[in-house]
Amino acid sequence: MKTKEFISKATDGLIGSAVNGVLWYLFLVGASFGKSKTSYGMHKAFREADEALNEFNYDTFKHVLSYLRRLKLIEKKKTYTGFEIEVTKLGKERLAQTIPKYMEQRPWDGHLYVISYDIPESRHHSRNTLRDYLKRIGCARLQESLWMTPYNPRVILDEFMEEHGIAGTMLISKLGKDGAIGEEDLPSLLERVYQLKKLNERYKDFLSNLRNRRMNVFQVAVKYQSILKDDSQLPFALLPKDWLGDRAYTEFRNYVKLYNRPVV
Repeated sequence: MKTKEFISKATDGLIGSAVNGVLWYLFLVGASFGKSKTSYGMHKAFREADEALNEFNYDTFKHVLSYLRRLKLIEKKKTYTGFEIEVTKLGKERLAQTIPKYMEQRPWDGHLYVISYDIPESRHHSRNTLRDYLKRIGCARLQESLWMTPYNPRVILDEFMEEHGIAGTMLISKLGKDGAIGEEDLPSLLERVYQLKKLNERYKDFLSNLRNRRMNVFQVAVKYQSILKDDSQLPFALLPKDWLGDRAYTEFRNYVKLYNRPVV
């Protein structure tokens, strides 16, 4: 896999930059470089640690590593045989803001919330920002300006609208769990707007590759968390009976623990 694919395609937009990509790799895999004390030696060891990094340009690597150290996101520690690179507390905090998390607890009030808004064309930037935010908090689009979520969004959306100067342009309606939109029943609606079948197939493929040991720990993390990024993590009561997301999380967590690496 080429470097640009490692950053953009393999992570599917999950990491967002070479800086975060290297930081995440160091956190998951660690870096112990033995007697090699030069940056070039570090780069060679780093590339050899994973095929995904074979084409990682030395100058880029050196720049990124230096940048991470300046930001105090990593630190260099001496050992008896050489030195190690460790991700600092600050670096772990940065990753925690970047990497999606599995929600083990999903309290649900039994309602669905339908969000509609009417933002003037002259405020197209605000409208686009709102759309991105709705996606980020797990809402699914029903129509152009109509979204839904099973989690009560009133507080965070009121704050968002006020902050961006578009208060009063949104309406939030509440439906019961037996409600319907149009002629679709709830299970069909959820499957369609949240793409649950496709997502479940991705989890199935991940579990198959994991059990057949086709991936190393870094590839496992990239694969799993790229799927989790697209998972709105619906309340467990709304998920299909054959849902594999919880099993994928359990096996991912157990696999990472085998390498003595914490789950972000």
